[in-house]
Amino acid sequence: MLSICIAIHNWDVNRLVNDLLTQADKLNVPYEILLLDDASDYEYQKKNAKLDFLEHVTYLQSYINMGRSLVRNTLASRAKYPYLLFMDCDTTVTHRDFLKKYMDSLPADVLSGGYEYRKRRPRKDCLLRWAYGHAREVKSAQEKNIHPNHNFSTFNFLIKKKIFEKVQFNENLQGYGHEDTLFGLDLLDQGITVYHIDNPLRHDVVCTTQKFLQQIENSIDNLLVIEELEKPSRCLEESVTLLRTYKRMKRWKMVGFYRFFYSLSKKFILKNLYSSKPNMHMLDLYKLGYLCNKTIDL
Repeated sequence: MLSICIAIHNWDVNRLVNDLLTQADKLNVPYEILLLDDASDYEYQKKNAKLDFLEHVTYLQSYINMGRSLVRNTLASRAKYPYLLFMDCDTTVTHRDFLKKYMDSLPADVLSGGYEYRKRRPRKDCLLRWAYGHAREVKSAQEKNIHPNHNFSTFNFLIKKKIFEKVQFNENLQGYGHEDTLFGLDLLDQGITVYHIDNPLRHDVVCTTQKFLQQIENSIDNLLVIEELEKPSRCLEESVTLLRTYKRMKRWKMVGFYRFFYSLSKKFILKNLYSSKPNMHMLDLYKLGYLCNKTIDL
């Protein structure tokens, strides 16, 4: 009945898989755990490949980096059960009823479980990603269900396989960012509403501020790709505050002014983002500055 799909990149998933096996065995339903390593370093391949010998677990290896969209589409194509549960590899199951809570919420088309983060602050050079998670990603299901598809995330969600086969992730998007935005809008196009429940996984990501800012830039590049895919502009603006702000500034002919402001303030903004007290409004200014400096005219 349930195919648990986990894309792996440079992460040891042994604990995660064993915790899931313990919970899944108690469900009394058919299940499988599908693992697809997306060109990890050899040390992680060696650690995770051993999981293939466990009952209910299938380990697949790609030696070429497939990317976030293709790897998830590939996992779905290999799944044999009618419900697909996707989760990121850098997670910990912190609730003993995690799988049961999903099963108790069926039947449903799409369920999204949400995020948790450690309360303990990480080292300073990884602080921005942790602060962003607490400020922007940790929300109650009630809050997310106000605009459910606009709050969709690939981090932790369950979907009917027959629905996924109609939508899938767009493989034109490369690297990090906004594949979940487009997926949520594509579900809307099919008349499918995401339903959020309070069933989080803990996100154990370890990401330096430098790497996180690079990921943000890549996500904005993907946002521009989505614009070129002729997704209705109004729907996209409703989902992405950054794009909505940019379009408003463009209508008011303020983009040039903001580019000038950003050129003067970028060092100050970066100093804050690399500090021990990164401010999310500063991150918003950084995103807007990067978007305004792109040569593509939205």
